[in-house]
Amino acid sequence: MIEEFGSNARSGEISAEELARQCQKGCRESFERLVRRFDQPVLRFLDTMVNNRQDAEDLAQDTFVKAYKNIHRFNPEYKFAPWLFTIAKRTAMNHYRASRPTIPLNFDQEADEQSPAAMLEQKERAEGLWNKAKRCLKPSQYRALRLRYGEELSIAETAAAMQTKEIRVRVLLHRARKQLAKHLDDDRIQP
Repeated sequence: MIEEFGSNARSGEISAEELARQCQKGCRESFERLVRRFDQPVLRFLDTMVNNRQDAEDLAQDTFVKAYKNIHRFNPEYKFAPWLFTIAKRTAMNHYRASRPTIPLNFDQEADEQSPAAMLEQKERAEGLWNKAKRCLKPSQYRALRLRYGEELSIAETAAAMQTKEIRVRVLLHRARKQLAKHLDDDRIQP
């Protein structure tokens, strides 16, 4: 019996794995007990990852919501804590990716005080950049980049236009920006 409940059984507490098992059967109180048991460790973990207490609190809440929604995926034969902390880590990584600034590629916006020569030069640079993108990117990456930045569509609108999911658009944009940046860096290095 002690092995079934893990190390917490000796102190009279039900193991996290058993609480998760009960939660899978529909016991909300069991999940509340899991939250009380892991809220501070998860918060401390996330706080060290994001270095911002408010963001860490939000991410901790997101972590527990995701854990609750996916509790059916947890295998009680394994330890609960690594499963929960994996969710926390991925939640923090997604937060980091979403908050990273991106470099806008839209050179078509005209400034009010530009001379016609400067506007023409900017337009030629933009056309050159789009031509470079078309040559060095896969067609789906270029299409996603063009719709998102050239046509200024949102991620959702880009996904609808490409008849795909938003996550796929995000992946295409990430890979396109990375590939384009590499090609632009290669051009600067070559004499």
